[in-house]
Amino acid sequence: MELLKNMTAVQNVQDADSLLGNLFWYSVGKQLINRKELEELVVDCGIDVAFMPNEIRSVDAFRRATKEAECKKATNVAGVYKNYIIREVYSDKDMIQRNIVVETVDQNGKRLDYDPQSGVVRLDKATKTLTTENQNDSVVLSMIQDINEKFHLYKDYHSAQHLRVMITAILKSMAPTPVRPNGGIYFVPISQRENLNNLIALCNGLKDSEGFKVAVVDSQENKNMINKKLIDQADEILEAAENGRDLRKSQLVELVKMANDTIEGYKNYREELFTNKDELEKKVLQAKAATERMLNDMRVK
Repeated sequence: MELLKNMTAVQNVQDADSLLGNLFWYSVGKQLINRKELEELVVDCGIDVAFMPNEIRSVDAFRRATKEAECKKATNVAGVYKNYIIREVYSDKDMIQRNIVVETVDQNGKRLDYDPQSGVVRLDKATKTLTTENQNDSVVLSMIQDINEKFHLYKDYHSAQHLRVMITAILKSMAPTPVRPNGGIYFVPISQRENLNNLIALCNGLKDSEGFKVAVVDSQENKNMINKKLIDQADEILEAAENGRDLRKSQLVELVKMANDTIEGYKNYREELFTNKDELEKKVLQAKAATERMLNDMRVK
C-alpha cells in the first residue's frame, strides 16, 4: 500500500511520452445481463468477442436455479423445523433429475425424518424444458415456481461473476502488474492505453459498475517502484514453482501459462523500466522449467 501512496500519479495527462502507463481498478455491481446485450456492449467498446463468457449451458442454469431454491422453514411445533434440500438423483445425456428432499429436524426428540420425494424437477437437455412433480406441499410448490422463473432467467443471462471473470481475462491480456499484494489495483503499461480505455468503457457500460485509470508519470521513482513490482511478480512465480509438488496438474498447467504470459508481457514495457530484465526473465524461465518437469513426472507416473 505504501508503494501506491508514494507513486506519482496524475490525471488528464495527454502526452503519452511523459507517461509510463496507468493505474487501473474496477468494480462490478450485482446484476444479470442478457448475453446478446453483453455481446453488443463488448463490440461497441472495441473489445474482441473472444473474451465473451462461455455460452450459458442449460444444465448450469438448472443446477444454479435449483440450488438457490433451498430453504429452511419453521413449523407450528417449538423445536421442530424443516430443511428443504435439493439432491441430484439422476443424470445422463438426455436429462437431469433433482429431488426436493424435506428434512424434518426434531430437536426435542433428537431425531431426523426425511421425505425424499416431496418434489421432483427434471430438465430435458434437448428441449431445455422443465417438468415437475409436487405432493401438494405449499413450500415445495413455491420452490418449484421459483426454480422455473430463475431457470428461464439464468439460461439467457450472465451473472456478475461471469463479468468479473471476463474483465479479468481482458485485463490479463494487457500485461498488468499488481501494485498491491492482494491485487485490486494494477499498473498497465502505456503501450496498452487504447485497450485499457476500451476496458474502462466496458466497465462503465455495465450496471452499477465502474472502471478507473490514473496516469503514472515518467519519473525515476516510479520506474523503481514498477520495477520492484515486476521483480515481486517474478519471485512469486518462482516460489510457486519451487513449492509446486503439492499442486494439482491443472494448477501446474496454469503456472506454466502464467510464466509464458509474464515473459510475453515484458514486451509491453519500455526497456528503461527494467533495472535487470535478464534477471527477471531468468527467474520466470526457471519457474517454467521446474513446473514443466513436474508435469512430465506426472505423465510418466
